Amino acid sequence: MRKLHTFAEEALASRFTAVLTVNKIEAEVLRNKENGWDLWIIDEDALKTADELLDRFQYNPHADEFENAFTQAKKIHEQLRQEKADRIKRAKTIQVRTQFRDPQSMAMAMRRKNTFTRKIIMLCAVVFGASLVLDKTNDPNGGGNFVRNALVTNWSNTRPGKLVDGELVEYSDVERNFQHIGKGQFWRLITPVFVHGTGQEFLFDFLHIFFNMYWMYWLGTRLEVQFGLKAYLGLFLVSGIVSILVPLLTPNTGLLGIRGLGGGPVVGMSGVVYGIVGFGWCKMKMKPSVGVLVTPFVLIFAVGWMLMGIAAGSASQEAGFINSISHLAHLAGLIAGVAYAFVHTKLGK
Repeated sequence: MRKLHTFAEEALASRFTAVLTVNKIEAEVLRNKENGWDLWIIDEDALKTADELLDRFQYNPHADEFENAFTQAKKIHEQLRQEKADRIKRAKTIQVRTQFRDPQSMAMAMRRKNTFTRKIIMLCAVVFGASLVLDKTNDPNGGGNFVRNALVTNWSNTRPGKLVDGELVEYSDVERNFQHIGKGQFWRLITPVFVHGTGQEFLFDFLHIFFNMYWMYWLGTRLEVQFGLKAYLGLFLVSGIVSILVPLLTPNTGLLGIRGLGGGPVVGMSGVVYGIVGFGWCKMKMKPSVGVLVTPFVLIFAVGWMLMGIAAGSASQEAGFINSISHLAHLAGLIAGVAYAFVHTKLGK
């Protein structure tokens, strides 16, 4: 970098800089202590050409070769900015496309048999099958299904209330929901996510576990491979516990009085799936270099299904298919996933 000339006026310095730009000579103008304007040539190999241009410019600043310098320089700068933006865009595209190539390609990852996600799917399948084949007479509580009663947060034959001053007082919704956990059975804050059989309609139970496991496989496996087992296990536990706990703490009448957000015992992996969707969406927003974790279709479908369920559940008083789904668990899992991604990213991971 070498100083070529000092201009008394900024306008002349700027105009000659444009001339240099048109002639593909990189230069910089800096103000000096004497209120002049120093012109520096970045590439010293171009110093001789720049000096010749300066001689002609000083002899006749309004010569034809200098008249349209500003306009031409502006076009060159715009072109350079566009080329830079295109390079950055291409670099990001290449990064996204190559981040899962061998040995960490998603195709290979999906074929891995030792992932935590695959173990979850197998465990859910075993629990589902066991809840179907085990005879009800094996239930030590005298009714219902032994597998479900061992894992979920409610059972079928609990007392309707508690004794207060010799009188039987009906349990509140929250007290009824916490009968097991209040006795120290804290594992029930997470084990309900592995249960998908309600014992009512086989088709509903089958669709419940099928779609939950489908999304766990395609979305969960990717997060596990990309962010590691430790982070993924944390997401699983946080979203799972929150999606179970929040409905237990909410009256059956609904959160903030919204019937579509009714509380109560929850079963199934849906809250965790929504946690994965929330994590993926937040992570992409905060750190675009991670690539596409959740496609727009999946995000729109998941949020749309949840909002439709909340609206339909709030509009109907009757028990039915839509009201048998805990939309509050979906919302809680989604928010938990977003919060987990926010903290995870802020920690520089």
